Amino acid sequence: MCGIQNVTRKHGTYYYRRLIRLGLDKPFRLRMSLKTTNRRHAALLAPALTLICERVAMNMMTNIRSDGLTSAQRAEIYRRQMLIERDRLEVMHANLHIIPPEDHDDIDKALSLRLGASESAASDGVVKGKIDDFLIARIDPDDDDEPIVIMAWSDLAESIQQDGAEEAAVTRLAEIGVEETVLREAMARKVVNQARIEAVREFRRVLADPSTAYAPVQVAGYEPINPQNSSPTVTSHQPVANEWVTMTPSEAVLRFFEHNPRTGGKDGNSRKKGEPWTLKTRNQFELPAMLLEQVMDGRALATVTHDDLVKLDQCFEKLHGPSFRKSPKHRDMTIWQIIDETEAKVVAGEEAMKKEAKRKGRVTDTKIKPAEHLSRKELGLGVVTTNRHWGFLRQLTGWFNKHHPLGRLDYGAFIMNDTRNQRELQSVYTVEQGREIFNLPPWTGSKSHARRMQPGDLLVHDAWYFVPLIAWYSGMRRDEICGLDVNDVETEDGFWFFNVRANDVRRVKTISSARKVPVAKELQRLGLIDYVTALREAGEKTLFPELVAESGLGQMGDAYYKRIWTKIAKELAFLKGGQAMHAFRHTAIDSMKGAGIPSEIRADFAGHALKGETEGRYSKAHMALLRNAVATIPEVTKHLDPFPVSLLPAKLREPRKARVK
Repeated sequence: MCGIQNVTRKHGTYYYRRLIRLGLDKPFRLRMSLKTTNRRHAALLAPALTLICERVAMNMMTNIRSDGLTSAQRAEIYRRQMLIERDRLEVMHANLHIIPPEDHDDIDKALSLRLGASESAASDGVVKGKIDDFLIARIDPDDDDEPIVIMAWSDLAESIQQDGAEEAAVTRLAEIGVEETVLREAMARKVVNQARIEAVREFRRVLADPSTAYAPVQVAGYEPINPQNSSPTVTSHQPVANEWVTMTPSEAVLRFFEHNPRTGGKDGNSRKKGEPWTLKTRNQFELPAMLLEQVMDGRALATVTHDDLVKLDQCFEKLHGPSFRKSPKHRDMTIWQIIDETEAKVVAGEEAMKKEAKRKGRVTDTKIKPAEHLSRKELGLGVVTTNRHWGFLRQLTGWFNKHHPLGRLDYGAFIMNDTRNQRELQSVYTVEQGREIFNLPPWTGSKSHARRMQPGDLLVHDAWYFVPLIAWYSGMRRDEICGLDVNDVETEDGFWFFNVRANDVRRVKTISSARKVPVAKELQRLGLIDYVTALREAGEKTLFPELVAESGLGQMGDAYYKRIWTKIAKELAFLKGGQAMHAFRHTAIDSMKGAGIPSEIRADFAGHALKGETEGRYSKAHMALLRNAVATIPEVTKHLDPFPVSLLPAKLREPRKARVK
């Protein structure tokens, strides 16, 4: 070592070495000879070089941050250029009507030649950064007598009155007040060419359907304008154009919430009365907008095109629906990162299947894959999920279009009809399967509170025990059961019933979901009423307090599914696709249908919409009919003996704490 900072000595000559990092990029090492063997001279040169390196690095970092164009500036250049291109194309088309072109007798062919050449030139400008002169040929394959037309782009550019992209880029930068640099001019030039491509495509769409050239005109209430008395109408509080031009899809969602109080407003709490959107619905609305923003690489929503929607749809086909954004890890990843991760799992699965097939001597047998891997057949979001995404995006862009015009977006190309047989999707449990479920340890005896699926002597009244029982004998939805309040189990004239209504922990799905469901005699025999009474005496408010989250976020039904039902399901070998908690509901309704219960009573029992409801809907006679309907549900728990009320320890009934990441 020579003892001078950042300096080494080799064969008598001193060398300067330094590791330089610019932002988050990978660092690079600078190594140069000081061309001296004199230690004193090297000690003077080294600090000077260090100071120079620091100054250069700071200048480069500053340029990296400020020398380019922001997404807002690019969006504004794109908007201005689109307006210019629209006018230019209209003028060019009108000129073809006035002055016949020399290269064609047919105006349609002349226009097609110019549009095609303009798009090709602009595409070259986007990819290569410049437009080299090229030849354009037009050949009619259906007409051998039609002459072949060959022209140079430089000659044709004059006839379409198109300025060079360089001049247009410099002009746009000056219009938005941005100082011109080499990088900014190159980026603006690319945006100019992108606008020209989209303008040509838009012009073709209007030619194909001329009725879309202008927005609908209000005809009713039309009054002739008197030129002498006419004056421009000034509307106060007009929104600033740039506000909409630079708004990203995610920012547009927040503005949509603010403009639509029915959604809950900006913070979700603007409606003191009525039923605003739930947090789940708001999150579902935000998700497709966020994914679209990632697909658009952060561009403003004002620049969205149908091609962006196509790209998003292609992404949907590369995702694994059951696992997409289900983990905290996924919520911090972009759609591109999740696609890459999913593809890696597919490739790993294919390789594992090939190795397993070769190991067993069946080279062509690649149908069995390891559980941790994926197959290509499993990819693609479900029809219901994608339709919901497209529906929310159509709602968002439709609202946005009222404030700032958007290009034509055809959502009908993506929304699919669900052709699945809904009856086949509604799997039910047989009586034998019901007995098998309720023969598991949570109902016959568990080893401990922490090991509920291992046989033992512990019997506890809690969500493990009662949620599936209530689901079987009431046909209520999972969230309706898990979110019950102790005061929602009521009695009238000596008969017990569940009062399904909105409460502090959950809402009801629809207006017709609010209903009264009789408590089956088998539930009463197994101690449900005693359990409710014991919870009241213990000071609990909810029927299953162990499902409540300390943060107040999330749904108790989801907590039950993740913490309890998934463990029960692992022990049920007969389970198939579509058989889960909701199958209990279909089992109850099918039992009533098989017993001849009228459809009106079944609908009221299930919380479905009724036609011609009467004032006596919940009269004594009507409740008797509902009790008769509940009695038709097969009793599969006769083998279970009731036991004295056994609540969870108070510590285990406390609200769930958030998991530490």
